[in-house]
Amino acid sequence: MGVLPARWLGFIGVVTVFCLQLTSPAAAASDCPASIDERAFASAAKLRELNGRMAGFGVRATGSPAHNRFLSWLERRVSRLPGMSVRSERFPIVRWQPGPGLLVSGGVVPVAAAIPYSAPGLRSGELIRLPGSEPITAANARGKVVLRDFPAVDRGYLAETRLHQDMIDAGVAGAAGVVVAFPFPHEQVRGYWDPHTGTHYRVPGVFVGSDAAGKLQPGTRTTIGVLAGRSPAVTRSLIATLPGRSPERIVIDTNTDGVGWVQENGTVALLALAEHFAHVPQRCRPRTLEFVFATGHLHRPAEGSEFRARALDAEYDDGGVAFAFVLEHLGTREFLPSAGSLQPTGAAELSGWFAGSPVLARAAAAALAARAVDRTFVLPGSDLPVPDRAPPQCSFGGIGTHFHSHLVPTMAMISGPWTLWAPSFGAEAVDHERMRRQVLAAGDAVLTLGAVPREQIAGPYLDLRRARAAGAATCSHDLPPEWAPMPARTR
Repeated sequence: MGVLPARWLGFIGVVTVFCLQLTSPAAAASDCPASIDERAFASAAKLRELNGRMAGFGVRATGSPAHNRFLSWLERRVSRLPGMSVRSERFPIVRWQPGPGLLVSGGVVPVAAAIPYSAPGLRSGELIRLPGSEPITAANARGKVVLRDFPAVDRGYLAETRLHQDMIDAGVAGAAGVVVAFPFPHEQVRGYWDPHTGTHYRVPGVFVGSDAAGKLQPGTRTTIGVLAGRSPAVTRSLIATLPGRSPERIVIDTNTDGVGWVQENGTVALLALAEHFAHVPQRCRPRTLEFVFATGHLHRPAEGSEFRARALDAEYDDGGVAFAFVLEHLGTREFLPSAGSLQPTGAAELSGWFAGSPVLARAAAAALAARAVDRTFVLPGSDLPVPDRAPPQCSFGGIGTHFHSHLVPTMAMISGPWTLWAPSFGAEAVDHERMRRQVLAAGDAVLTLGAVPREQIAGPYLDLRRARAAGAATCSHDLPPEWAPMPARTR
């Protein structure tokens, strides 16, 4: 799912920071904190330790042994918190267990990574280079290994749609495989993981760095392979519930499957918030807090956040939910292409805090200002608005989209750096002091909104829900298929 399109820059000039003026007849006790006491919150060093522990499990492909070990560790840790109850939601999948890629073209060519969910096995054919403007078809690619340049995009995640379509088209065309050449060196793109649709492709595919790409000679017979496994499995989301004075919930969500230190360090943020709020007296928690550690973002046919959003949508009108809040890709540093490689700029990566109502937007702006979080913009959506649709803007840049598009009042904090799917940058990709300020701001917003009436929080969502019930167009909630189409000749 895309994050932070370049067109966001057009919004920046019109973003206004509002002073937060929210009142509620159900105000919390006078001795309860109005913001998080940072002296009692996880330090930047602690967040770094937790992030390193998460990354230390390795690539957490959905339902993989590494992912399952991480979930078990997370479950044990959250279950120990006072007052917290934890349950699982389980989803059957056909797991893709990652393994190395292989490429032989006039000699062994170093492979940076197998393209996720590409077909296991070895295949051979003539290597052909096709420009990105030329579709992959049976006429130009059947039986051949297609060499593509990585799409020219502002940030790597923006290439996902084209990479996914190339893998689909190559399978339908009966190609032998796909090689995608980065403009960056092997070491920087080692382990790259995208597309993350979770659709099983019909051909093997690999990524190579710019240094390896120079060894490839179109017209030569080439062998491509992916040493991965497919098998039935069950994956699960963890849902941790911390009771407040009211059973009405604030739902805080992220995903647990991921790669490296960036994707998905929202898990670390949720863990730190859960540990903090579990030690706040229940009388100072006006609403129940639900922490959703969702599965399936790297296997989106089983996108746990979408299934959680569907459930919240179904019960929202009964008054059980106040709002949802999604945290993704926090503390990220900006890396940009320079002289053939990705280099740090010294600045923070641009990020967005999406908010679907005026009250949520004011809470976001106030929290960002109070914690001095720069280069973060409060936005109403990342796609162009469509009049008479409910809602007019569907996308919140990432998994926050699932909740917002289901018309559950939603906030979502997210960034989309080049390091998002490039785990080789490790801890260097994250500024944990900045990450801490972002998480503190998120916690402040939760406290600020804790006792605000849900009707005020919802704002336009209530009219949008009525419009949807009356037949207004709405956003698509279709998830990717688990299997790509078969080659044309076998259908």
